[in-house]
Amino acid sequence: MNKKSYSLHKLKNGLVVIFQNMPSAYSVSAYLAVGAGSRYENKQTRGMAHFLEHMLFEGTERFPTSMEVNRQIEEIGGKSGAWTDKEHVIYYAKVNKNHLEILFDHLSEIIFRSTFEKAAIEKEKGIVFEELKRKKDNPEFEIWDLWSEFVWGKNHFLGNSILGDRDSIKSITREKLVKYLKDFYQPSNMVLTVVGDFSLPQAKNFANRYFGRIPNKSLVRKDSSVAQITSEKVRLVSSDNQQVQMVLGFLTEVSLVDKDRFIMEVLASFLTGGVSSRLFHRIVYELGISYYFGAGNWSFSDTGFFYVNGGFSSENIDKAIASIVEEIRRLKKEEVSKKELFEAKEKAKAMVYFMHETTDTLAEFYARQQILEGRVLTLDEIAGKITEVSVADIIGVARKYFVRDKLHLILRGPLKGRSEQDFKKYFKLV
Repeated sequence: MNKKSYSLHKLKNGLVVIFQNMPSAYSVSAYLAVGAGSRYENKQTRGMAHFLEHMLFEGTERFPTSMEVNRQIEEIGGKSGAWTDKEHVIYYAKVNKNHLEILFDHLSEIIFRSTFEKAAIEKEKGIVFEELKRKKDNPEFEIWDLWSEFVWGKNHFLGNSILGDRDSIKSITREKLVKYLKDFYQPSNMVLTVVGDFSLPQAKNFANRYFGRIPNKSLVRKDSSVAQITSEKVRLVSSDNQQVQMVLGFLTEVSLVDKDRFIMEVLASFLTGGVSSRLFHRIVYELGISYYFGAGNWSFSDTGFFYVNGGFSSENIDKAIASIVEEIRRLKKEEVSKKELFEAKEKAKAMVYFMHETTDTLAEFYARQQILEGRVLTLDEIAGKITEVSVADIIGVARKYFVRDKLHLILRGPLKGRSEQDFKKYFKLV
């Protein structure tokens, strides 16, 4: 997608709207991103952004029940939903291209006219409690909350679980939800994206009709972060699961707008981007010690970390960590070959394009960028930045960020008889 593939408009109330026409599509998707999430929560409001996201589908002025809310979009074959992240919340709807107006009507109805009935709030608490239990029963999910709390602490936005905890959820009231909505759900703190086959003049008209008339008030959005990066290097969480879940990560502080971000993403592709990648092939195919394994760069608006994670049997966890550390050392000492780098970049670029081929994935892509970065890079622009990565860039970022002081390791699983000291020996090899 080149620079002219989308158009960006700002409504009078401050809401940014992005349109992308895809004439070959049969659908139209609309994604609304809100600058909210666990980043802006404290001990008293933990889980509020996520809980509110649930509540907006529980009933509105025109559609008093969750059944009626969802039927509005589903009776025409459409779908809608939402999710909450650390720094943003996404609401979306997707319909056949003949139902464009319902797309705007549905999203504006749940965002601006939800009623928050007390009975629905109490019911929703039970649902979120079940979600907390589900997380506990899924170690591949829970390891990320354990990692975040371990590294950043509960008083930092990254250390907070998006779901909150039982005490914070129990304390949620209608009054708190209404206040949170007023504080964060302001037009100037939202981005609306529309992607698919539609008439641009008609879509602009609907955007103004359903979203442009909402008055914008002063934004109350305080970053609750209190940085408490742990001095611990290793944390063991004992459980009776069959596998040990591992996250080995470097706190790089490479943000979404950092110049090193795309170098780090190429590096992740180099290590585990596909079966033939250097580290994935070694761990899975040569050693045969893991089924679920990968590396990645995780960037936020002002910080980030690089990780390697996977699941291993307790008898293979040492072999896995030793292999990972050995490969990281090699990256810092030896320049990668031009052939390997070319392949890593091609895989990284292909993933960018493959992941954004549909109306909904492209709409989410635009919305997330604009709300978090205050900019939109097209697919071609991102591919261009990946293409620019050089052999010198790879060894440069490896030496800069893959250092002992930035390294942390968390393990969750059957670890009886093991201690943190058993694993600290690997840090000396970095």
